[in-house]
Amino acid sequence: MRRKSEAKRNAILQTALAVFREVGFEAASMSQIAARVGGSKATLYNYFSSKEELLLEAMHASAREHGENIIALIGSNGDVRAQLTRFAHSLMQVLATEETQQVLRVAISVSGKSTIGRRFFDLGTEVVWQRVAQFMGQQAQAGYLRKDDPNVMAMHFRTLCECDLMAHLLGAGPTLNREQMNAKATLLVDLFLRAHGNNSEKCPEPAHLV
Repeated sequence: MRRKSEAKRNAILQTALAVFREVGFEAASMSQIAARVGGSKATLYNYFSSKEELLLEAMHASAREHGENIIALIGSNGDVRAQLTRFAHSLMQVLATEETQQVLRVAISVSGKSTIGRRFFDLGTEVVWQRVAQFMGQQAQAGYLRKDDPNVMAMHFRTLCECDLMAHLLGAGPTLNREQMNAKATLLVDLFLRAHGNNSEKCPEPAHLV
């Protein structure tokens, strides 16, 4: 029963996110979402207390999935530069998708009227960037990065990785193929390491994220 309930909840979240992306938060209704899932509004309210809560949970579920996949790219074997380049490339790919941009536009559209935007931002920071800061701290202790504040290093790296995000949200973002995006990720990581890299230490195996 619990497995069935969890499957139903996930189906509601996926369907709700698709509806919010297609029509926006204001135009979306619980009745519309329920009809597409196959059920009643009462079923939705058994899982979520309001449309606002459903939106937040739907965005959280999507962010967690992408976040876990991206964060897995650091902490594997290889040097810091290679790991950060893989991370930056993967994150930029996600941010460049129309699906991600639609979700972010929905979050922005409700941010002035509720706490949903802030809560969504905080979760993204917790899921990905706090763990990146942890990784930065471990690499600094191992001698691969300068012993700067890990949170500041993560913030600087985030700013570089999200450099095209505003342009994407405004429909003006660059369209890059895989080779171009990898070149851009390489450049961003190079800029980051110029500021925070420790060139005095060379080791083949960096510390791993745990």
